[in-house]
Amino acid sequence: MYTYNITFVMGPQEEETFIIWLHQAASAKDSELKDAENLRLQKVIRIGGEKPDADHGLSIALQADFTSELAAEKWGEIVIPKLTGAFMAKFGPNAAFFTTLLETTAFYE
Repeated sequence: MYTYNITFVMGPQEEETFIIWLHQAASAKDSELKDAENLRLQKVIRIGGEKPDADHGLSIALQADFTSELAAEKWGEIVIPKLTGAFMAKFGPNAAFFTTLLETTAFYE
């Protein structure tokens, strides 16, 4: 399993606006976000054991799952530039994002 993680960072007051914006982007008829097997949002609630405050901003991660690395990379090449560009246009310049591609691996004791 491969997971693309896009973490969006913005002002805490932007949470509702961001979620509405992202839902509209995912719901659009031509949205390629839907090509992922599983989309989910996760909000950062602790940083180093402390709750983030206005000085830290709000971090929300969009995660998308894929069965192959090739499918994940193709999705990333098509979707991520469009999505992050639209994000920065709407929420910048006081916003940021970073992406990671994760591979599920076995954990042995």
